[in-house]
Amino acid sequence: MVQFMNTKLLGQFIEQSPYALNYGTKIVSAEGDIECVTQWRDIFTGNPLLRAWHGGVVSGVLELTGTLAAIKASNSQECTLLSINTVYLRPTRGDNEMFSKANVVRSGKHIQTINAVAWQNSFEAPTAIASLTFVSKW
Repeated sequence: MVQFMNTKLLGQFIEQSPYALNYGTKIVSAEGDIECVTQWRDIFTGNPLLRAWHGGVVSGVLELTGTLAAIKASNSQECTLLSINTVYLRPTRGDNEMFSKANVVRSGKHIQTINAVAWQNSFEAPTAIASLTFVSKW
């Protein structure tokens, strides 16, 4: 029953989230970790010389993926981001989709700590990683 509720909450959030709607992010898997995919759009260009994704878009997608993991962990859409620390490891190249995955490091009564990673060709070659902290229902 809880898994069904989580899936329903995740679906509702992805359909209503301005980030998800603007980015076109889709959930690939919610079994265990949350995994998403975001298709490239020209408006995501951060560096036209490299034709690379804008860092704000990459961080926004990692935040969105982390939020989905926090919603799943707390079984509530009332998750507020307290902090995000994004590390850019290499350019996220344009014309390629970006995958993102988030896992719960710790889920307490009110605080969730989430790690998220973005990659393109291989999970073993991430383009960016983020550490996020959320608070839910006081």
